Amino acid sequence: MSVLLNGLRYAIRQLRKAPGFTLVCVLTLALGIGANTAVFSVMNAVLLRSLPVADPGRVVYLRTSNPPLGTGTIDTRETFSYPVYDALRRQGRGLSPVMAYVPLSTGKVAVRNGAQPEEAEGDMVSGTFFSGLGVRLARGRGFSGQDETNHAPIAVISYSYWTRRFAQDPDVLGKTLYVNGVAMTIVGVAAEGFEGVEEGASTDFWIPLQSRPELNAWGNPPEDGKTYIVNPTWWELRLIGRLAPGVTKKQAVAQLQSVFQTAAYVGLGNPQPGEKRPTLSLQDAKSFPGYDEMYGKPLRILMTMVGFVLLIALSNVVMLLMARNATRQREFSVRLALGAGRRELFRQLLTESLLLVAAGGILAWLFATSATKALGAWAQIESSLAPDHTVLIFTLSILALAALLFGLAPLRVVLSAGPALALKTSAATSDTDAGKSRTSKIIVTLQMALCVVLLVGGGLLVRTLRNLENTPLGMRVEGLVVFGVKPDIKSVPEGVAFYQELMRKLRILPGVEAVTIMDERLGSGWSENSDMKVDGKLPDVANGAARTVRSNVVGPDFFTTLGVPVIAGRDFADSDTAASPHVGIVNEEFAKRFLPNQNPLGHVVGPTGINWNMTIVGVVKDHKYRSIDEEPIPMAWYMYAQIPIIGKMHVEMRVQGDPLAILPSARKAVQQMDPNLPLIQPMTQRAQYDLTISRQILFARLAGFFGFLAVVLVATGLYGTLAYRVNHRTVEIGVRIAVGAQRSQVVWMVLRDSLRLTAFGVTIGIPLALLVGRALTSTLYGVKPYDVTSYVFSALGVALVAIAASVIPSRRAASIDPLTALRSE
Repeated sequence: MSVLLNGLRYAIRQLRKAPGFTLVCVLTLALGIGANTAVFSVMNAVLLRSLPVADPGRVVYLRTSNPPLGTGTIDTRETFSYPVYDALRRQGRGLSPVMAYVPLSTGKVAVRNGAQPEEAEGDMVSGTFFSGLGVRLARGRGFSGQDETNHAPIAVISYSYWTRRFAQDPDVLGKTLYVNGVAMTIVGVAAEGFEGVEEGASTDFWIPLQSRPELNAWGNPPEDGKTYIVNPTWWELRLIGRLAPGVTKKQAVAQLQSVFQTAAYVGLGNPQPGEKRPTLSLQDAKSFPGYDEMYGKPLRILMTMVGFVLLIALSNVVMLLMARNATRQREFSVRLALGAGRRELFRQLLTESLLLVAAGGILAWLFATSATKALGAWAQIESSLAPDHTVLIFTLSILALAALLFGLAPLRVVLSAGPALALKTSAATSDTDAGKSRTSKIIVTLQMALCVVLLVGGGLLVRTLRNLENTPLGMRVEGLVVFGVKPDIKSVPEGVAFYQELMRKLRILPGVEAVTIMDERLGSGWSENSDMKVDGKLPDVANGAARTVRSNVVGPDFFTTLGVPVIAGRDFADSDTAASPHVGIVNEEFAKRFLPNQNPLGHVVGPTGINWNMTIVGVVKDHKYRSIDEEPIPMAWYMYAQIPIIGKMHVEMRVQGDPLAILPSARKAVQQMDPNLPLIQPMTQRAQYDLTISRQILFARLAGFFGFLAVVLVATGLYGTLAYRVNHRTVEIGVRIAVGAQRSQVVWMVLRDSLRLTAFGVTIGIPLALLVGRALTSTLYGVKPYDVTSYVFSALGVALVAIAASVIPSRRAASIDPLTALRSE
């Protein structure tokens, strides 16, 4: 212990003697390891971490190939009808139990505890949800089968919601939480860390499956008065199950398939001739569903890129250590001459590297913790990304590897310092620098190559983001603000009257130019999709194009408010009521595909299977609907007052000045009509569209940051290498100048070495960058993976970095005084 403490004190003194070296090493490690830890933390939470439930390896998501014909669905692979859930949970084979869960809204839902309404994310779940998943309760109890059967008005809240909303009030049990105006008694608090089983969402509360119309699945208004429980034509429930003991996924599917296929047609009749029956499948619930498709490939690419940054950072520290320990050769030689063993010298180097790594690791963890929160915000991932033990092990492994590497890297330099070296002159020892010089050159060349790869990848992603941000939306999005409201409405006339009065109140607010409403929010990713009849029959389409049409239910002056040009006919008006002829509006793509070379006005359209026939009274320019990067698709719009469905709607307002400044006045107007109504997800329409490219924003920002970080690290490494070489060639350069070498020739000598290394690095880096560009193909928009501009600018950028890093060493070499150099010798 005494020896270790003495070594530790000596290592601290050595590092304190070189504060600049120590600071650069620690910051380099913090940036390199911290960036890796942050990206790995996101990757771990999104792709690797299992659901926080008991024995997650036995938990599976239920999937289907397709729903039966004539049904509507939220997701063709992930949602099921209530009869299917009821049949699967009763059969008792293969899966034990089968659990159902379904959001109360496509976004957040109106809740209230106390006087002030707010919004939160809530799910309806089966009675076996918590017990079947094995989720512990921090307080109170979960649900039972009886709670599900009786549709009990109770709720379990998440630990994070308990903390955020109730400040961990120990008396929270028994409090009332109003959900869409329905009173729910809080009976439990879920264990910390459990945030539900939905992708990209952090569920705030859960209630048992309900049959009330105001608590219908996904916030959809009941169709013909039927909620999801009694309406088999809507497949809206998501199912999750636990494999029965001793049963494999394959065996479970075999046991459940016939039950599933029979239940799929309950309430629908027999399959239509030639119809392909749906099939059941099971998917491991090791992580949240859909995350791998959404983030898997880009995150793996980013992990590779940040791994390159780590290599550059570690190699920089290795070069700094080698250069520093080369200047300590005489010290090591003297210690050997005085009896120190080579093992003691290695232990001393390892102690110093451990100190550097420990300091860098602490800063890296702090940096990673903050960076992980930023990554989650940028990517719109609501589930917890907090580093866990897996991330800690990953970070500690990197630190241990770095400590060993930093202890071993300069060891050859130390061992080459025999006792006799202390008696030699610098000229006599100059030949020992050749090997170290070659090593440094190889490392710098590889750094240059990796820098090219990172700059090309960052350039392609940044250009993709710029293309997306500059994509025309087809409307005047500036000045638009949007929010949702979900009033407690009992009938269609009551709903029409509510929204008429709401729009009247909002239109008279100061600064408001126009107000309208819509069922599906623009830029939310949601839409109603169905085949469309034209003049009573399915239209003929050219080249096998699809007949699928997106539709939306909107209010008066919809396109005027949005600033979408009406190229034929008119916009919706207040005079379009339930008593007037039913009208619809289509876009250019609809007219081109279904009514080519015809005047669309006057034709009658309507979705298949539903008696909603509308006469086309207007044609509008194609514009972005679900996302910024979508391609044009046929669209149709209907007037809300003429459709027998009224529920949650989104309000679109065009205002003068800052759009968000109108929200307090709008909130007051809404609560004058119903004090229980919060504004759901209020934001500018521009921000709503930006959410659709949140992943591209995240990856472009990260790639750009990694490229910038690589440039800084490469410049630092090259500068250190050149400065070290100049210092060790002081005598040589002094002699050259003494015998007539011009100072410009000395400058060129240093620059030539730098440019030679750059040329080699670019030559190696370009082929690697081509591979990266090919891997990024699916994430690019408006730019080719082999974009020449990106490659040229990356090569020029590396060259400029090399020249900039060479300026100070070359000027220092040119300013060497021959007499001073010879005297030092």
